[in-house]
Amino acid sequence: MRARSGVLVLLLAGCGARSSLDEPGERAVDCVEPTVEICDGVDNDCDGEVDEDIAPITCGDNGCETTVQCEDGVMPACQPREPSAEICNLIDDDCDGSVDEGFGFGPIGDTVVLRSDEFNTGDCTSCSWAWGTTLAPIEGGFLALWNLGLYGGEEQPTLYGRTVDAAGQPTSFISLLRRDFLIELEPIAALDPLPSRGLPIEAIYRIGADDIFGLLFVTPEGATETLRPISARGAYNVQRTVWTGRRFVSAWEEEDRLHVAVLAPDGSEERRVEVDPLERPASITLGIYRDRVGILVSRYQDDPQPYSQWFLLLDAEGNVIEPAHQIDVEYASWQRLVGTEEGWLHIRPNGWDEPSTRQRLAIDGQPLDGPATFPDLRHFDDSGLGDIFVPRPAQKETFAAWQDPHGGAVTVELLDARGDRIRGWSGELGSAGDASGAFVSPHAAFLDDRVLLTWHGLAEDAQPNTVYVRPFGCVE
Repeated sequence: MRARSGVLVLLLAGCGARSSLDEPGERAVDCVEPTVEICDGVDNDCDGEVDEDIAPITCGDNGCETTVQCEDGVMPACQPREPSAEICNLIDDDCDGSVDEGFGFGPIGDTVVLRSDEFNTGDCTSCSWAWGTTLAPIEGGFLALWNLGLYGGEEQPTLYGRTVDAAGQPTSFISLLRRDFLIELEPIAALDPLPSRGLPIEAIYRIGADDIFGLLFVTPEGATETLRPISARGAYNVQRTVWTGRRFVSAWEEEDRLHVAVLAPDGSEERRVEVDPLERPASITLGIYRDRVGILVSRYQDDPQPYSQWFLLLDAEGNVIEPAHQIDVEYASWQRLVGTEEGWLHIRPNGWDEPSTRQRLAIDGQPLDGPATFPDLRHFDDSGLGDIFVPRPAQKETFAAWQDPHGGAVTVELLDARGDRIRGWSGELGSAGDASGAFVSPHAAFLDDRVLLTWHGLAEDAQPNTVYVRPFGCVE
């Protein structure tokens, strides 16, 4: 009997919160049989652990949500945070489900000059103009880069750049990034996640007497990698290639027919897409949104209507969802196709003295309404150089920045699916040293609810122009 009693004592000591060997003053609880674990400092289920797997308790709504968890055998009372006045801090202060609402969207820092002249770096002595301004996310900030134009002379390396922090402040000197001879950089529309090689940029390389289309990748470490050739070619300043978060999709004209290709994440061609070749394409514009790619093709035809508009819909893997079909949308050169939650916005620049129009399209490209001018009668540049539209599916909005081709103030804004402003800012960019005040080839990079906007100005022939960056966000 003595031996059996010893075994019983050991079992009771091992299955329960405490035994007679606990510290003085602590209560001893015997575990007669396992029960469900609760927050009481006791090993209720007799597994040798105390208060394990106790679910936290959450209370409150939106930004006032509070969570408490079991600590030292006690579950604290859950008290939601009290709402407070909304301020610009990326927090839902008033707990209504919206962040930083009621504020404008404007500059939160000064305009920073990134480049005015880099003749003291490298040997590109015949360079003057900077083009293709781009911001690529890298570890610790961004890499700002641009390519230089040439005025005669032998081919010279043209890709320059410098690193900046999250506020756009330079963290390095200007440096020659590659020894390639680049004549154009065109940042492509790219959805998250980016390919593992980093931010992709469409590039045109001059090799001998030929212009070769390719990709330039900026890796997360800040290095640059090139891939050439790729399939896309055609008009500048429109999307020829997009990144869906899974694949690249390219569309171009070759031998007077439409061609479409799917590229793997490393940029190599994976396959050609079987599509209606759509003979005599006049222009090709790509749009992108979550899980879909739209291809808008204008075709030459006989008078009295010189152009017809056709639309194809692909998924994120580059598979055809809707084959090419004609849509009742009026043609314009340098037309934009902007992805939205409900479908697409077709933006038509129109003539020099005419306001631009917008028209909502369904996902398959069919019009949802007729073309209409913007409330402020804005006019976008009919060369595609003076504006940028970036779909942001996670936020169900579009970021836009633009300047009227006649010059003047720049507008930075967030748009809804109809193209109406959610919030925005208009004003002078403070382009010190650039008397033209021009806003050319803008590109945007995002960080939470903030955006860095880069662009270049104008200058006299054979004189260096200036590259700028400025941070934007909500302002009080």
